[in-house]
Amino acid sequence: MAAPAGVATECRLTVQGGTDRESDASLLARLLEIIRRPPAGGNRYDYKNWALSVDGVTSAYVYPLRRGLGTVDIAITSADGVSSEETVRRVQAYIDEMRPVTAKNALVLKPTVTAVPVTVQVKLDGIDLDEAKRRIRTALKEYFDTLIPGDGLTVSQIEAAISNVDGVIDRRLTAPTANRAADTVNRIEWFKAGAINVTEMPS
Repeated sequence: MAAPAGVATECRLTVQGGTDRESDASLLARLLEIIRRPPAGGNRYDYKNWALSVDGVTSAYVYPLRRGLGTVDIAITSADGVSSEETVRRVQAYIDEMRPVTAKNALVLKPTVTAVPVTVQVKLDGIDLDEAKRRIRTALKEYFDTLIPGDGLTVSQIEAAISNVDGVIDRRLTAPTANRAADTVNRIEWFKAGAINVTEMPS
């Protein structure tokens, strides 16, 4: 029914819960993965697809036998990075329902984020320090975004990301100083960019 002439209506709604918005590209990738890897009696791809089928999960990584025979661990991530505890519980419940009875133990967990500080001195040509900082932070974020949970950290790749920035003609990386292997025994470690400190080389 329409409101009387001269009277306006207003409706305010509060929405709670839900999950982070997923990009179209992420959704398409999940669907294609499920199509390419149909159910196969509980192999590692089944666990990945079961996790991906739960709302709020954008990526899943499977680690068979990580805790011994008959065990399967599944690390999940969401659109904003680390999944919520509620998402972990829902994925765990779904996988417990779907997994074969012969699978002794399946554990769903969140990767543990380790922030990696980066300190670098640079020599510049054609750009100022503020612009160099912006470009280097973008380049380093892109590098760290290529790392999945369990991937190691490679110093030469960090150096290459900085060297490839337009306007940077030389660089001296002082942190990190060595490659690092991710801890996949006590946790599923996930390296992400920490504080990034960029200064100019002394003349």
